[in-house]
Amino acid sequence: MHFGKIVKGVAHAKGYSAEELAVLLGRTGREVLELYEQEEWTSGNIKAASMALQYNFGKYLDSTLSFDFMSGSPDNGSENSEYLITVKYPSGKEELLKYWLNKMSLVAKAIGLEMKR
Repeated sequence: MHFGKIVKGVAHAKGYSAEELAVLLGRTGREVLELYEQEEWTSGNIKAASMALQYNFGKYLDSTLSFDFMSGSPDNGSENSEYLITVKYPSGKEELLKYWLNKMSLVAKAIGLEMKR
């Protein structure tokens, strides 16, 4: 996924030139044109573009980490439950978060949940 191309497409669809988007972002037109060429953007730039264009660019980010504690198919029609959580953490701490989640999966296994990924 090329974030610069995505943002450029949305900006153009909304009728904004690079110069107009630059004003909304508090940047120069040249900086916006350089951003359009970048495949990967920082979260700060994504958030700024989302706010400026009133568009959720966050939907293009895959921030899911799934843990499936169901081994095979459900037992004889027994009911299953799903618990969804959202974890907020400081940018740049993704590896620590994944480490913590893997430790939590070990705790789940210790209490009798079997894990399938």
